Amino acid sequence: MATLAGIRIRRAEPHDASILAEMRARSHSERNPVAPAELDRFRVTCERAFFRALSESWLRAWLAYDGERPIGTASLTLAATLPRVECHASFEPDDGARVDGRVRNVFVERTYRRRGVARALMAELFAEAEREGVDRLALGTSQLGRPLYEALDFVDKNDEMVYRRKPRSAISLR
Repeated sequence: MATLAGIRIRRAEPHDASILAEMRARSHSERNPVAPAELDRFRVTCERAFFRALSESWLRAWLAYDGERPIGTASLTLAATLPRVECHASFEPDDGARVDGRVRNVFVERTYRRRGVARALMAELFAEAEREGVDRLALGTSQLGRPLYEALDFVDKNDEMVYRRKPRSAISLR
C-alpha cells in the first residue's frame, strides 16, 4: 500500500467492484455524453465485470483514497501471449510463455488531478507488471492523460487497428 501526501493507495479486491464500477462510469461520462439510464446500466455491467475479473485474477486494480473517500483508480489486465522478436534478447531462454498487460480505467477525480495520484497509481501497476513478468504494456489514452504516459516512456504504436463488434443483426462477412 502506497501513500502520497495524505493519499492512500491500496490494491482492490472483488468486494471493491462497486467502487471501481462507479469510477469507470464517471470516467466514461466525462468523455462521452450518455443518458442517466444508460449510465446506470453501464455501472451495473461494470460492477459484475470487475467482480468476476478480480475473482479470476486476470485483472489487478488499485484504488486511491483521501481518508475514506475513493478518489482514483487504475487497472491492469493480464493475458498470455507469444514471444516477440523485440523482446527475445532481453529474457533468458525458457518455455516461451509471455504475458501482455493492458492499462485500463485510470481515473482520478478532477479536484485531485495534477497532484501525482495517477503517477502513484501507475507506480503500483508497474510494480505488479514486473512481478507478473509482463514484457509489454499497452494502453489507450485521452489527450488529458497523454503527457503522463509519455513521461512514463509509453510511445505511440501506429500499426494496430481496433475491431468493434456489431450487433448480430448487422454482421455480414460477405
